[in-house]
Amino acid sequence: MPYVITRCWYPNHLVDEVAKKYIENLEKFPSNESISKTIVPAAVSTTKDGIETISIDEVESQKLSDAIEHDALFMAEYRNIKGFRYETKVWATVEEAMKNIGMG
Repeated sequence: MPYVITRCWYPNHLVDEVAKKYIENLEKFPSNESISKTIVPAAVSTTKDGIETISIDEVESQKLSDAIEHDALFMAEYRNIKGFRYETKVWATVEEAMKNIGMG
């Protein structure tokens, strides 16, 4: 099962605004266990440039497009917060990657 991993970065002065939007988003776009299993709901760290967060969801391959759509809707809500950046990537498990090269 692949992982959908979303990383976010924003400066320290946006912490309150981003946290408020995160809580709103959780209510507006709640987790859907029929689409994905949340492994890491949100982990937070500091960097020299501000704050970095990461979330990780495990997804069944046939539900991948639904999981990406859910994530896109969730993240689009941050679009008007100047200085907020994010990326969403799909990661294969080692087993899937090995299978893709004929070694699994």
